[in-house]
Amino acid sequence: MKEHSNDRDKAEQSAHQRKNRGKGRAKRVWGVIGTIVLVGVLTMAIFVGIFMTYINKSLKGHVEADMSEYDRKVSTELYRLGTDGETWEMYQTLFSDENRIWVDIGDIPKYLQEATIAIEDKRFETHHGVDWRGTLRAITRTLTGSGAQGGSTITQQLLKNVTGDNQVTVKRKITEIYRALALEKDYSKSQILEMYLNTIYLGEQCYGVQTAARMYFHKDVKDLTLAECACLIGITNNPSMYDPLLSDWARENNRERQLTILDEMLGQEKIDQATYDAAVAEEVQFSDGYTNLGNFTEPTEDQETPEKPTVQSTANNSYYTDQVISDVAAALVEKLGLEDDAPDENGNVRTAQEKAVSKIYSSGYKIYTLQDSKLQSIAESVFENSDLVEYTDDYGKPLQAAITLVDNSTGNVVAMVGGLGAKTVDRGWNWATEPRQCGSATKPISDYAPALDDGTITAASAIDDYPVRDLSGYGAWPKNSHSGFYGLTTVWTALVESLNTCAVRVNESYGSAASYNYMVEKLGFTTLTQRDSQQSGNMGLGGYDVGVTTEEMAAAYAAIANDGVYTKPRTWLRVEDSEGNVVMENETSAHSAMKETTAYLLRDILESVITSGTGTEAYFSGMTIAGKTGTTDDNRDRYFVGFSPYYCAAVWTGYESNDELSYGMGNGSAQLWKQVMREIHGDLEDKAFDSCTGLTQVTVCSDSGLLATDACTKDLRGNRVRTVTVAADTAPTATCNVHKMVDYCTEGKHIATQYCPKDKVKQVAVLDWNRALFNDIKARDHEYLLKVLDGSATPNDPKDDICPAHQKAITPVTPTDPTKPTTPTKPTTPTDPTDPTTPDTGGAEDSGGVGDSGGVRGGGSWWKRP
Repeated sequence: MKEHSNDRDKAEQSAHQRKNRGKGRAKRVWGVIGTIVLVGVLTMAIFVGIFMTYINKSLKGHVEADMSEYDRKVSTELYRLGTDGETWEMYQTLFSDENRIWVDIGDIPKYLQEATIAIEDKRFETHHGVDWRGTLRAITRTLTGSGAQGGSTITQQLLKNVTGDNQVTVKRKITEIYRALALEKDYSKSQILEMYLNTIYLGEQCYGVQTAARMYFHKDVKDLTLAECACLIGITNNPSMYDPLLSDWARENNRERQLTILDEMLGQEKIDQATYDAAVAEEVQFSDGYTNLGNFTEPTEDQETPEKPTVQSTANNSYYTDQVISDVAAALVEKLGLEDDAPDENGNVRTAQEKAVSKIYSSGYKIYTLQDSKLQSIAESVFENSDLVEYTDDYGKPLQAAITLVDNSTGNVVAMVGGLGAKTVDRGWNWATEPRQCGSATKPISDYAPALDDGTITAASAIDDYPVRDLSGYGAWPKNSHSGFYGLTTVWTALVESLNTCAVRVNESYGSAASYNYMVEKLGFTTLTQRDSQQSGNMGLGGYDVGVTTEEMAAAYAAIANDGVYTKPRTWLRVEDSEGNVVMENETSAHSAMKETTAYLLRDILESVITSGTGTEAYFSGMTIAGKTGTTDDNRDRYFVGFSPYYCAAVWTGYESNDELSYGMGNGSAQLWKQVMREIHGDLEDKAFDSCTGLTQVTVCSDSGLLATDACTKDLRGNRVRTVTVAADTAPTATCNVHKMVDYCTEGKHIATQYCPKDKVKQVAVLDWNRALFNDIKARDHEYLLKVLDGSATPNDPKDDICPAHQKAITPVTPTDPTKPTTPTKPTTPTDPTDPTTPDTGGAEDSGGVGDSGGVRGGGSWWKRP
């Protein structure tokens, strides 16, 4: 028993010793651990001290991100009125580097916000800018080589986007952490998320969710569904992999990414199961026609093709947008007082206009344009698809054309195309605003409008269609496009048939300098030169020194359509900054350019140009239309300007090389005008042009334009009396001074002589018009001129003084010297007692009355007998 007791004591003693030794070891372990922890804490404290010292000395006050500065880095937005004519819609952006439209958080769907948080930073709403758990995990995995993992929060990603700092360095990471912590002290979570969603890159050069929503879905971001939100936010992880417009592969990846995001939203209880199921089942339609399930659907009519980002080799802007940029830039140059820089070492100069354009692209303006999207689309379609693109010049370069369309009542430019065929470059050559010759299209505005307006001529006037002068080395000038000359002609015929002779006579009567002033001061032309003002050929026939633009011509003709009121053409209404403050306004500028009666009379004549004159190629039914053609020497330019009660359009066609156009082409300008205007007016009510007061009807002689007399009814050609509507204040009061009653031999067709039988003689009226004849050119009324019928036109030919059918036999006189021949006695023509001994000079001798006095303006040679 005693032995057993000793054994037990020994065992207990041994156990106690082992226990003590275990306690000792534990103490030592805990001592080591404590030491390590203490060292760690001290190290951390030292590190924190060093970190804080580093922050205070190196970071604080030096690296914080100024988010207010970034807010201004948005694209310039272009607006136009929607189809309702009241709501402004943004249709394009302009940008230097990043295509961004800022959208407030209130206009960003809650689903898009929650999808972003779910996939990018699920603890966003609880951390203070840095997710320490995620950061430590990322550091651990990086150090252990188990794969790098991003630990950046939405706040940190925002800072990368703003600052551009993305180097893989410890210093950059420390700086980013400090910035994130500092940023969350100054901004709310909502503000940070708003900035983030407006800065992320989403492919297709879209920065921010608004431009991306428009690019991928033809929608504003506020209208996106949950399924669309998941597709959209999924792109930002890797646009080259998830951009659904890139390829079938990328679209399939986008679908997988969308499902991942929806799964995260469901797992984080941001959506319920029913909402999840509906989003997964929804077939999302992308802007290229494909869906996220790979099916293709044709875009509906109300969907527009998204405006692709500006790429160097591709045209993003329409010609209209190009012109808006140029016009706004010109206004900025004036407002800001910009000037050209001095030439650099290579002689290059950065112009004030270039500076202004750069400012437009970088300032985040909101530009409200006056473009009509429907009309612009129609014009672009016609010009891109015209058969005229097949014509080329001698160098193989294609035919060019341009159109400007304005609203008659407002003067606003509603559509513009500056080239034929597809547009290939932004801010390139725009033929719509480059001067070219307009030919006879100038006549209504440079000749007839001012002359009618001040009474130089009336709508009843007659004008001599005959060359004005004989130019040395050139011959009789001017010539008409058709052969021959009419002689005394009505204003209606002169304009409807585009007679050059009549246009020059009217211009010289009114005065070429006065015509120049009228077009510059009344009709807003800026491209004319002083040389033009000195040449009746330039001002009368449209062969200008430099030329005119389709914009100028459309605006000028719109004044005719708008009862004589000219409105300066505009492409933009106002410019605002990114905050909506007005920077510039482009106010309407309008004035009376011509009397209402003048505009009415021109409209009446120009309607006939299309129905029966030179402009029949422009005719289409179903709408009241009027216009005028133009052709330059050797058919190098073709023009047509025409209008309806709604719109006015000017069209030019020609070659850049100024080569001759093919006559087989016809008038390409009239053809293009017809195609555009016919489609534009397809749904508009046909209505007549406005009538007006201040008109009266007068009965006049067609050959003088003055009040008719009984003699005008007895013209050899028949009754020459007609009734004409004229402006009451310029109605003629003098009577016809062109017709003269004479005895006429019906058999000899000559002024009767004493030898003509009485039964062959009758009283008729002939034209007592003393026309200077050039190079034996005979107008159609030549044989009815008194001086031709009585032989005085050819004074060196005695035979013409005698009626050719009734010449009495000549009785020879016996000479005193039989060796000398006898000399016949020349018969004499009896004096007509009705023939005044002094010519009547009281009235206009050529083209009819010129107001009550019959006086002459401008000193033009056509008003006076040579």
